Amino acid sequence: MKKVLCIIVGMLCLLPLAAKVKLPAIIGNDMVLQQNTNANLWGWASHSRKITVKTSWDNKIYTTTSASDGTWKLQVQTPSAGDPYTITISDGEPVTLTNVLIGEVWLCSGQSNMEMPVKGFRGQPVKGSCDVIATASPSDNIRMVTLKINSSQTLLDDCVATPWMESTPTNVADFSATAYFFAGYLRKVLNVPIGVICSSWGGSKIESWIHKEVYTEKFPE
Repeated sequence: MKKVLCIIVGMLCLLPLAAKVKLPAIIGNDMVLQQNTNANLWGWASHSRKITVKTSWDNKIYTTTSASDGTWKLQVQTPSAGDPYTITISDGEPVTLTNVLIGEVWLCSGQSNMEMPVKGFRGQPVKGSCDVIATASPSDNIRMVTLKINSSQTLLDDCVATPWMESTPTNVADFSATAYFFAGYLRKVLNVPIGVICSSWGGSKIESWIHKEVYTEKFPE
């Protein structure tokens, strides 16, 4: 019996470890990808696994192989702005991202003037916010994501963030006012879906937004 158990355990160890690919927080359902470009997609899988990505706007299949540490990255070619699409990513077990829009994507960054939500801070209302919140609708084709406060002196390949959110009264109320009003203006002018990523930290010092090596080189004192 002991010999049989050892053989079974040995056979299980030889089987490939299959698991769904893991994606960074910024890549998910309801996201917006930049139009007419080669957009980066990346994530993690078991090491040396074949990764396939299929985009529904052209049914094209892209392939790559994960590195020894499980990381992988590739680029997909995006079309002009368009309706919701799907992206299927698989290492043998598929993960399908739904309701993906193609349009214009902007990063909105700064201090409290960028962090301030549409509903305002306590005792600091935002002019016109009630109407904007009440009339927000997914048909506005504005998608939002907020990065959580974090600091690092080295580059990160992931972040902590809210999911991508559609324009609804609840979501708009808590999102950056400056970023949302800017997105609404772009939507009217360009008539394409707009994605806004807010990374702001009220009261933060400008030095913390500059790469450490660049800062010390320019200001050695």
